[in-house]
Amino acid sequence: MSSNTNTQTFQPVGKALPREIIKWIQGLDLSYSVKDPRRDLSNGFLIAEIFSRYYPGRVQMHSFDNSQKDERKQNNYQQLELFFKKNDIVIPNHKGFAEIIDNDWNALYNFLVSIYSFLTQRKVINPPLASYVNSKEFATSTQNTQTFLLKEKGIEKLQEEQKQEDQFQKEQLSEKHAPLSVSSKRTNFMRVPSKPISQNLENLNYQIEVKNISYRPVQGSLLKLKEEQQQQEKQQEKLNSNNDRQIQDSFQKTPMDENKRETTSTREKQLDKSIYDILNEALTQRQQFPQFVQTVQFKQNATALQSFIDLIDIYPEDFVNGFFQELITQKEAYINFIFKDTNEVWKFFKFTFQCIQNLPSQRVHVCIDLVNQFGARSLQKDALKTRSLFLEFFLPEICNLIKQSVFFEKKQLLIQMICSFQEPMFKYQVIQTMKQNLSAEHFMQCLAVFSGFEQEQSDMWNDMKRYGYIYFLSSSTSLSSSALAILCNAAKANSQVKIDRHVIALAKNRWWQNRCLCVILFSEMIRGVIKTTNYQNLIKSPQQGQKFFSIENDRIISDLKAQVNHFSKGIEIASLPIDSEILMTQSLIHIVDLLGDSKILLELFVKIVLEISQESRQWALFSEDSQDEYDFFIPSDKSFKFRLNINSQQVKQVSFQILLHLVELLNTQKLLNLPLGHFELLHWCFQNTDFKIQNMESCEQIAKVTKEYVYLGLSDPTVLNQANDLAKQLLDLQFKAEVQIENHDKIFANSIRLALKAENDQVLNNIIEFIENLVADSTQSASDGLKNFIRSVYDELDQMNPSPLANSKISKCFEKVNDRPYQSPHPDVSDVQIQDEQQSDFQY
Repeated sequence: MSSNTNTQTFQPVGKALPREIIKWIQGLDLSYSVKDPRRDLSNGFLIAEIFSRYYPGRVQMHSFDNSQKDERKQNNYQQLELFFKKNDIVIPNHKGFAEIIDNDWNALYNFLVSIYSFLTQRKVINPPLASYVNSKEFATSTQNTQTFLLKEKGIEKLQEEQKQEDQFQKEQLSEKHAPLSVSSKRTNFMRVPSKPISQNLENLNYQIEVKNISYRPVQGSLLKLKEEQQQQEKQQEKLNSNNDRQIQDSFQKTPMDENKRETTSTREKQLDKSIYDILNEALTQRQQFPQFVQTVQFKQNATALQSFIDLIDIYPEDFVNGFFQELITQKEAYINFIFKDTNEVWKFFKFTFQCIQNLPSQRVHVCIDLVNQFGARSLQKDALKTRSLFLEFFLPEICNLIKQSVFFEKKQLLIQMICSFQEPMFKYQVIQTMKQNLSAEHFMQCLAVFSGFEQEQSDMWNDMKRYGYIYFLSSSTSLSSSALAILCNAAKANSQVKIDRHVIALAKNRWWQNRCLCVILFSEMIRGVIKTTNYQNLIKSPQQGQKFFSIENDRIISDLKAQVNHFSKGIEIASLPIDSEILMTQSLIHIVDLLGDSKILLELFVKIVLEISQESRQWALFSEDSQDEYDFFIPSDKSFKFRLNINSQQVKQVSFQILLHLVELLNTQKLLNLPLGHFELLHWCFQNTDFKIQNMESCEQIAKVTKEYVYLGLSDPTVLNQANDLAKQLLDLQFKAEVQIENHDKIFANSIRLALKAENDQVLNNIIEFIENLVADSTQSASDGLKNFIRSVYDELDQMNPSPLANSKISKCFEKVNDRPYQSPHPDVSDVQIQDEQQSDFQY
């Protein structure tokens, strides 16, 4: 953008800017008000903000500093020069910023006139009066002056002696009546920015022409007129006092106050009270409640308010929380009261900050909630004043609280509290102020929390990611953790994160929290790849997007799978070795929905589930809670919040793939006995797999590998329930799904023998019940397959020496399906005695 607008060079009148430029600046709603243009505009910060209103997203305000130091000024104007060159901006009559940096008012004045004309395409008309003031005629006319006295008859020329006498009488009169002119209103010691003038006002250029000066004689004495004016001021002040009394009466009374009606004189005295007085009275009244008379004691020689601040951490929680809830309930009345005077606003929030400082992390949330609600309401009532006070006074206080906090839980609540005072155009100033007041570690922690509140289309992501890229490989654990948290939030918000070259380096970090953050970051990167149109059309639903073979499509598919595998490998490196229960739970939570897209993650899931504790395994496989919850595992200075629950329903969708991998592991490891974890995972896979829709060859391989482990489990009391269900599943596979299982009858017969050998009543009763249920099912079945299987098992038992059928309970179970009753070769022996030294019938 360039301009050929011709602008003139004006000679400024004093330190004032033209009226149209003042209205234009006020209408832009800048972060700082312009009171002294020479001081406030000379450092270039507000000039950059002006251009940011006309070039949204192109001016990076975080690069500018609102400081009067020469070094900062030069840096600001260097950034402006780069911005002008990058966007082809040519400011008419602009010859550099050297004179402006040296506080040359003429140079700054003409530069502002130039950028006004450039940005608004309007011209500044130099008023005739200004031309006259700068002319030689005005300079010579002011050298000789004469004084005239205004009287009823007219005006008379005043001599020098008469001038001095009148001046003396005037001073005596002002001293005599000085008390009458003092206002009872309190003065504000804090600078509050003026309200902006709307941008919609038309640009009015005034033509001033001086033709004649006329005067009118004053009727009566000046002293009498002054007294009348003071009486009018008193009446207006009395009217304001009545309004203040209405605000004071709007505070709701506690139950103890209902029986104590205040007199009119008492209410008039309340007009002089500050917010501290009102809070002190509220605390005193609350302490008189029956439940607090004995438990809450105020310090000697101290007010109730000061005692509350100093002892807030040891006072009963219901006393403290109830007081804060009472303030929230009466929020509107308190807001109206404190906004009468800027000092009262500061006093109230200063009180809350002192309470936050002394409260422990577990109890601070109620007070912070109070500040959040008051902050949001203050922005609605007077946004300009609240923002100014927040930047100049409140934000530095909050930064001090952040630095003093030991636990990150409290820090995060404080940082979130800042968000209640933020507006979209206000964030850059807040972040800039925090950067000036905090160390790098605390500043990065703040950015990490802020990033969790950013929307997907926010303009802040590029700046936040820049800090993430700077520190994510830092040797400082705190800095790297905060940087990874920022990148995680950016990835969740679908903002492109480029870390492909550093995946392995990041994953090798050994600090548990950084490993957790790497797992979260890489999983979000995988989800970003899966959401792409190419992945959905070519891999997820190839029948829709890939109707015929294409070399280009094949290359795209290969690249997408390579990206998924690359990030999956990073998750695997970060998760292993399995030495932290926290890390394992986080890995499971964040990869469950990705198991169908990555074989690496599916194998990692199986490995983690087999090695974690039984409680965690049950949580991972059978958790029904789908609502996201977050907590601090270790609320230390370096701890962030992490998710607590897992969506187990997503794991069920890939149960057959998990079963195939588990079978592959069993076939490779050749275990003699399955541990409890293996049995629980195998049982879960069988429960959640529909074998009727699966490949017959895969089902036969599953049955071939698992059958011996399953029936061996029928003699182990620790896995008895799982083994029962699995054995039924194998029988259903053979007789309902028609899966061929070799030597099924022999293996089942041997399991009965081992159950007797265990000499455990629970095992024996379980195998008898299992056989009875199996025989009952065979009698109800229309097919002879199950009956023939039971007869084959009976024959296998009959051929054993000694035979388990010698046990009367076992032989009785087979009577319903067996035509040939068992006859023991040893009639004198009722139960079979099996020696421990006999060789097992299971062959591996």
